[in-house]
Amino acid sequence: MEIDLNGKVAVVTGAGGGIGEGIVKSLAKCGANIAVTDLNIEGAKIVADRIKENYNIKCLSYKLDISDEEEVKNVFKKINSEFSRIDILVTAAGIAGEGPSYYQTSMETAKKITDVNLHGTGICIKAALEYMIPQKFGKIVTISSIAGRTGTVSTANYSITKAAIIALTQSVAKAHAKQGINVNSICPGYLYTKMWEQGVQKYSKILNLTPEETWKKLALDNMATGRAQEPEDIGNAAAFLVSDLAKNITGQALNVCGGAKFN
Repeated sequence: MEIDLNGKVAVVTGAGGGIGEGIVKSLAKCGANIAVTDLNIEGAKIVADRIKENYNIKCLSYKLDISDEEEVKNVFKKINSEFSRIDILVTAAGIAGEGPSYYQTSMETAKKITDVNLHGTGICIKAALEYMIPQKFGKIVTISSIAGRTGTVSTANYSITKAAIIALTQSVAKAHAKQGINVNSICPGYLYTKMWEQGVQKYSKILNLTPEETWKKLALDNMATGRAQEPEDIGNAAAFLVSDLAKNITGQALNVCGGAKFN
């Protein structure tokens, strides 16, 4: 049994590194042609070039600020023009940085996190649906987090947006299921991405521990497997969810977290 995405066109946001890059790699392995989008266009170009070197697919890079609705519309229009269709959307773009607690986080920061993580995801979904609805086919995977399953202290606004993404996923899935569009979410656990690296550096000073000890205390010790996830673990789950193997799965949120959270 193989996941066959040959001929499909996928748009991946936040694909200039980390989880997004892992998703691109997994989709490429399955034969999908890919639009690599990121606010960091240099990172997107590097990923696209790397993919083209290793896989026999069409892969182009695009600068994209997902919180800018007009820019999103224009970039998706360009992607549709250059690839002739859009079949798959995976929304991996997001930000986390905030204060020590919800009380200590400014509303300016809270609004920025919401604008990017929640509204940015929604804007991209709307842009993709414009092309998916007429063709009566589409696969959308949002990237939430296990932080969206339970509250957190130092990343409260991040958790709030990730919980809201699950509700957004379910709402869009219910609205468009009979139009041939599947919408699901993945909740990653602990991955040592740049986002987590920054957190580890911060808390290693607070806890007076080495970065390695801090990572173990904050992440590894909280997982049943004791093993961190890799970007391609998230990518493999996404590849399954956008394939025909998952044609009867929609409106679901899948934890890929090494048993850090059970639902």
